[in-house]
Amino acid sequence: MQNHAKSVTLLVVEDNSGDYLLLDEYLRERFEEVNITRAITFKEATGKLQQPHFFQVVLLDLSLPDKNGEALVKDTMAIAGDIPVIVLTGYADIEFSITSLSFGIADYLLKDDLQPDIIFKSIVYTIERNKVLSLLQESEKKYSNLFQLSPQPMWVYHPQTLEILEVNHAAEHTYVYSRNNFLSLHIADVFSDKEFAKFVAANTNNTSLQNQTGTAVVYKHKKKSGDILLVNILTSAIDYNGAPCVLMVVHDVTEQTLLKHSLEEAYTNIVSVEEQERERFAADIHDGLTQNLIALKVYFSFLQKSMEKENNVITENIVDLLEKSIRDCKDIVSNIRPKALIDNGLFAGLVALTKQVTEAGALHFERHFDVSVEHYFDFNAQLNIYRIVQECFNNLLRHANATAAQISITREDKYMKIIFSDNGNGISNEVLNRQSSFLSMKRRTAVLNGRFQVQNKPDKGVQFIFHFPLKNILHSVRSF
Repeated sequence: MQNHAKSVTLLVVEDNSGDYLLLDEYLRERFEEVNITRAITFKEATGKLQQPHFFQVVLLDLSLPDKNGEALVKDTMAIAGDIPVIVLTGYADIEFSITSLSFGIADYLLKDDLQPDIIFKSIVYTIERNKVLSLLQESEKKYSNLFQLSPQPMWVYHPQTLEILEVNHAAEHTYVYSRNNFLSLHIADVFSDKEFAKFVAANTNNTSLQNQTGTAVVYKHKKKSGDILLVNILTSAIDYNGAPCVLMVVHDVTEQTLLKHSLEEAYTNIVSVEEQERERFAADIHDGLTQNLIALKVYFSFLQKSMEKENNVITENIVDLLEKSIRDCKDIVSNIRPKALIDNGLFAGLVALTKQVTEAGALHFERHFDVSVEHYFDFNAQLNIYRIVQECFNNLLRHANATAAQISITREDKYMKIIFSDNGNGISNEVLNRQSSFLSMKRRTAVLNGRFQVQNKPDKGVQFIFHFPLKNILHSVRSF
């Protein structure tokens, strides 16, 4: 065997000078440089291990003048610390050799069997193994620090027994449990009411991290005091002390969720006020301006009979203008207070709206409606969806310069999906990035707990995509 190491630094604890000289010879035959410190007794070895020496390996004779056997091995291991120990003995005791290895020694060698290659191989393997173990220990320490010092509550639990096996400081602080209290719990104990069943069901369906809207699922946890925490949960399979376990990371979203609910309530109030103002405005036009125009038309018809025939053209123009003004007022009232929607529901309102738009201009329009989803939404929700589509039409007519458009309303799992698209100019990046753009759409979508997405292709058109969760509202299904 060729030399595989340039140098080695050893502490040899050996009282027999003949054995020591033979060992020294074997070592110098295989290592280019050998640095040996010798100790003859356990007491001397203890002194040298406590001094600032750097030993890569300790070679320990099992029989010393002041100590031997199991006691010698245990005490030497305790003093050596991270330095690996190889035991040398003249006695072939298999049972004791196994016991010694259980104490943590690196190897157990018989002096009668020693050869240069054997001692070289044992030392080199021991040094390399110790390097790997040191790296593993350092890595474990880093991960332990990351775990303990993380500001987010974390714990490790057993997936079968659900016992909490380890917990970090942030969890102790957040849930107001001591470490010992925490380690006596099961993970079900930190969930409120039926929330643990929800968590288990979500994990069973592989949807524990997010629900189908792409947003994080919120669970209710309870502190030791009984106070409720709203949290997002991230779980990951890990190996803990040689057993497959689960790491649970908790993100407290209590304030964030309460703020979101406040914003949703504010949006609902804004939309409600908008609708009330629309209703008031529509009533003012219908009961005031429209009635005045109708009365003016009646009075003018009486006046027309007494006017000379040469003024007929003028009078006819005035009558036409009055009739157009009355129609415009009725159209405004219809847009503000859609009669078809009020009388027959969402899809009837949208059919009337699309007809109104297509009759007003040269636009090819297609619609595809799955009417079965309508009964999941109450009147207020249907009105909000109608307003959203209405704004899509307004954007189409004012800015798109499109020749064709389509609307599709379908069911996608537990959601109503609306796609409104056209072949127009698209939307500029400046408008897309502006916070105020599509503000009414955003507000109404938020009120319905929906999602809103814009897919833009400059000079090729734009696509508005909405998802609204279906609710269990009992209505009869209408067909149009």
